[in-house]
Amino acid sequence: MPFFVNAKDAFMKNMILTAVTLVTLAGCVAPAASPMEAAARRAAGAEIVARQCAGYAGGYSSVKTLREDASKNVATARNLGATDAVIAKARNDMQTGFNTMVAFTTPQEACNKLIGELAWVG
Repeated sequence: MPFFVNAKDAFMKNMILTAVTLVTLAGCVAPAASPMEAAARRAAGAEIVARQCAGYAGGYSSVKTLREDASKNVATARNLGATDAVIAKARNDMQTGFNTMVAFTTPQEACNKLIGELAWVG
């Protein structure tokens, strides 16, 4: 019986940690203020996944697709008025959020979350 109590405790701790992580991330990076910023952040997120999550994202072909997606989103952001400074800020914001998630969970969980978010927003 103690095994199940420990498993339940571990599950609850993980749930609490996940909630704390999400609250922390929400406090670290403000939501995108415009479609331009959103496109820049999608590009930055795709770059992070391609560079730091290749094994979780599906390997070589997925990284190629992510790079293409990042390039497309950078072009969209630039067409909407993004400057180099806007792109750099988006990269910094996304990397900060990703690093925070890794600090509170695991690299795999952080990668899975970012991959899911990128897939969800298209």
